[in-house]
Amino acid sequence: MLSLLHSNYLIKKINVTNSIIYFRSNIGNAKLGGLENDLHMNHFQYQWSLSIFFAGYILFQLPSNVIMRRWRPAFWLSFLMLSWGVVATAMAACENFAGLMVCRLLLGCFEAGFFPGVVYMLSLWYTRQEYGRRVALFFSFGSLAGAFGGILAYGISQIPTHTLATWQWLFIIEGSPSILIAVFAAWYLPDSPEKAKFLTSDEQQLEIERLAEDAGASQDHSFSWPQVASVFQDWKLYIYIFIYLTGSIMLHGVTLFLPSIVAGMGEWNNAQAQLLTTPPYVLAFIATITIGRSSDHFFERGFHMVACDVVAIVGFLLLVLIPQEQVAVHYFAACLVVIAVYANVPAKVAWFTNNFGGLTRRAIASATIVSIGLVGGIFGGQIYYDGPEYKNGNTIVCVCAAAQLVAILILRFQLARENKRRTRLSEHEKELELLKYGGLQLIGDRHPDFRYVL
Repeated sequence: MLSLLHSNYLIKKINVTNSIIYFRSNIGNAKLGGLENDLHMNHFQYQWSLSIFFAGYILFQLPSNVIMRRWRPAFWLSFLMLSWGVVATAMAACENFAGLMVCRLLLGCFEAGFFPGVVYMLSLWYTRQEYGRRVALFFSFGSLAGAFGGILAYGISQIPTHTLATWQWLFIIEGSPSILIAVFAAWYLPDSPEKAKFLTSDEQQLEIERLAEDAGASQDHSFSWPQVASVFQDWKLYIYIFIYLTGSIMLHGVTLFLPSIVAGMGEWNNAQAQLLTTPPYVLAFIATITIGRSSDHFFERGFHMVACDVVAIVGFLLLVLIPQEQVAVHYFAACLVVIAVYANVPAKVAWFTNNFGGLTRRAIASATIVSIGLVGGIFGGQIYYDGPEYKNGNTIVCVCAAAQLVAILILRFQLARENKRRTRLSEHEKELELLKYGGLQLIGDRHPDFRYVL
């Protein structure tokens, strides 16, 4: 077995790059730093500046994963990182709504391939039972970046300056590090275990063998367009898309508007509101890692997501039903929803990655689920329009949490039933299943010996 030191090396490297991408959430902090006023935008224009990001993100996500599947992943991710770093930094030079819209669209295009790309890369290194905690560690840096972003925004707002506004300093300070990191990423990120310089040849072979054993009948490293097409003929793809869509509405709605939601709770200024966004993200960081480790330990994803949805529903109901004058209750509820929507993601990503077999099917399914699911990000940027209480927005995301919970239970039931059906198949029936799906190259996780993770 590969040593823990070696098996954790890649995730540490990837986490450095990942911590940078999540600073996109800080356009919410930039708003409190004067962005909306300085660019002479109304509230609806600000909402569209949030949503346009996801248009680019959705359009370029699937093509980006196809490119990465056929080219060197480390080089492609480095190019994306360099590009979004340049655009993110250039946002400080925006002088009007049109300029901000162009930058946000380009930012979405370049960030599109990163999340599904890293999700795919991690699947090249870890078994299905090891995968959840690695995705959790990867994604937890999103909440950690949110916490740090609030502190950074508060610190910048306290600096007296007559050259640049607070929001401009935010974009420069948070965008420029990714440019520097991109220069090194192509060098320190290995494309696969076979090319990892930090492993000996014996360790590389051990890693390859244990991953092959875990993949079992679904192991396939080839690429073909019929494999791509087979993903879209798979019924579970569309349930996963719905689950991701509802989760995306919750995640991005809460993330983009948390500073504004907190600002509307009490009698504090914008700088204090930015600082108060830090504790929810710190708690989300802890919860995300905890859920990831637990879902790996029990090798179970669905019920972990259900637990997160229950917490989210409680939090949203408190925000809707309790008068805003009860600041402590509202702040507690805000902490609950941030914890729930962030901790939900690793189990969700691990679930659909675990249940698509074959590298090509997995890469295409991951990109498709995330890209279409992120249409929810567009809605998330539009639903919080009724400040400062945001009752309508919180009601909508509460309904999304309930809908996601129901979809998870339905999918889990169907997968459990399919596992039982495959267990009862005779050898002759298994051969017919292979023929039905086009042979070993195309069958992937539909192989009768493959068992879905629940």
